[in-house]
Amino acid sequence: MAEIRVGTASWTDETLLQSGWYPPEARRDPEKRLRYYARFFDTVEVDSTFYALPKKEVVAKWVERTPEGFLFHVKAYSAFTGHGLEAGALPKDLRALLPRQEGHLAQREVPEEVVEAAWERFFLALEPLKASGKLGYLHFGLPPWTEPKPRSFQYLERLAERTRGYWVAVEFRNPKWYVAWGFVKRELSRLGLIHVSVDAPPHPEAPPRVLEATHPVAVLRCHGRNAETWKGPHTRPYERFNWRYSEEELEDLAQATRTLAKGAERVFVIFNNNYGTQGVEAALGLKRLLGLP
Repeated sequence: MAEIRVGTASWTDETLLQSGWYPPEARRDPEKRLRYYARFFDTVEVDSTFYALPKKEVVAKWVERTPEGFLFHVKAYSAFTGHGLEAGALPKDLRALLPRQEGHLAQREVPEEVVEAAWERFFLALEPLKASGKLGYLHFGLPPWTEPKPRSFQYLERLAERTRGYWVAVEFRNPKWYVAWGFVKRELSRLGLIHVSVDAPPHPEAPPRVLEATHPVAVLRCHGRNAETWKGPHTRPYERFNWRYSEEELEDLAQATRTLAKGAERVFVIFNNNYGTQGVEAALGLKRLLGLP
């Protein structure tokens, strides 16, 4: 039977901090907060690295504050996935190389030298996690406008080359990837990339749930099932994923997890319904249904 771990897509979401889940003494204390989270879960996804490059000294503190065997899955920086970047979030020296020093820049506006430098700093910052054995997968969530075209498969080829030696998980947000799933699955397997199975709402622009592994590691990311908020517009990212899983839905996710476990050695289930306590409650509920300590 595969090893199964369950966690959430962040431990620092603002609505979670305001929800009362953390004890008062831990809510605003970074060290106590992470230690408290790690009492309940043995894995977590780092969300902040999508918006800004991580800092090595901060990553080293994550290592210190978690028990042996804890795993961090790190979201790839937005400029690595085709989302562009926020100029103000870059270090000053890299920001100076941009055509504009403030606001959002689309991917086509970001100089290649900035992207290359960002990759170097991203890997450098992750060294404490890798050295301690606490680095899980790198999560690459492709934007919904990315379709299964030749340039997209070229991107996956380059991604596999650049990240050799890491677990790399790819999540498709465009359902067209699953129209050609047979070919896509073979390519992911050939490149050694992890397929991220998605639990999402029944919406024409949401990907279907395909419980097939392409690697010894399998990932199930649970976004909630709120079809009304999937498309947006949103003022906050969590609005898309505002959903409290019912007991019946958690039973369904438990079965989905067992299905993935039949074809993989390790399965990670991450709850991305990060509004208030919805994510941690769903993760604890799934652990209970799966008989996990």
